[in-house]
Amino acid sequence: MNVPFFNYSARFAPDKDLIKELVYRSGTTDQFILKEDVRRLEEAICAYTGAAHAVAAANGTSALVLLLRTMGAGPGVDVLTPAFSFISTASAIRLLGANPVFVDADPRTGMMDPADLERRVTPQSRIVIPTHLFSVMADMEAIRAVARERGLLVLEDSAVALGASQRGIPAGRHGDAGLYSFFPAKPLGGIGDGAVIVTDDEELARGCRMLRNHGQDGVTRFLHHRLGYNSRMDEVLAGYLLHKLGRIGQLLERRRELAARYHEAFAGLDPRLLVTVDDHESRMYYTYVVQAERRDELRAELEQAGVETQVYYPAALPLQPAFADLGARPGDYPGAERFASRSLALPLYPEMPDGDVDAVIRAVVSFLAQEPQHA
Repeated sequence: MNVPFFNYSARFAPDKDLIKELVYRSGTTDQFILKEDVRRLEEAICAYTGAAHAVAAANGTSALVLLLRTMGAGPGVDVLTPAFSFISTASAIRLLGANPVFVDADPRTGMMDPADLERRVTPQSRIVIPTHLFSVMADMEAIRAVARERGLLVLEDSAVALGASQRGIPAGRHGDAGLYSFFPAKPLGGIGDGAVIVTDDEELARGCRMLRNHGQDGVTRFLHHRLGYNSRMDEVLAGYLLHKLGRIGQLLERRRELAARYHEAFAGLDPRLLVTVDDHESRMYYTYVVQAERRDELRAELEQAGVETQVYYPAALPLQPAFADLGARPGDYPGAERFASRSLALPLYPEMPDGDVDAVIRAVVSFLAQEPQHA
């Protein structure tokens, strides 16, 4: 592709000397896993987000598992989760033996619909997982109101939203706990996989710390209080993330600049193209997702023009083969199904050259110029 969806070489090549140094230091100081840089990263995330506690984990999915299990998810427990999201939110629930109850997408934003959430709460519901996607946050004020009224814990999946905020509150800090992913493509992308849990609840943090390291309490080695997991972060990743966290403002601003160019170019072309967001949200552009009724044709034309894109996501979660046994049928989740059929992610990353942005805009505008406009 002339315009790649993401360029990992451009992201990591400037830091090659630092990465070599981190690997060498780890290997020569016996600082491999859950050591000093992990502790420093947890402290830095607390300072950045205002959280009382941060717990580093191996990846975003394992962070979900640690939180869900500590919150009491298991057989006989219903967990409310978005019908339009990455699979980890729902798969973590099922792998713990709990029951995912899917909530439809808000037709304006694609995020969890608070009105549908209210309708789908059951007597067995204990936890709700609102998820922020792309550059949009779920309506946390409305979701928290439902959670308070119905006695639900709120696990905020802010894996892609570090740096965003809503009504002045950072993403990840609206509920009982939140999490951020450090997968290489994420806003604070690392060398390898990783995540961090944030919470003000000391007992919740303590439970997650214990579960991430085979049920040990961090005091007596090889004394296991619970059956846990190996969900530990390594020092090379933590050291690199500490370096990147110091530049997060610059990285996020570049993402906003690129998104502003897209938005300006597309705003007057087709009102159906752009996802709706509310004015009280400070956006963080992990990806730039547009909506197109002829999505697959648009993607094919962009590919012909040398522009790589991604579909997030090709099917609503209840209609994914992995959840076929739950019995959902087409039409059960109209909001999620609409977004799944229309969403297309365009290239956007801080190292993206301005010329590549121009090429994407030209290709999209060319396609829309051929598309019949509707009132």
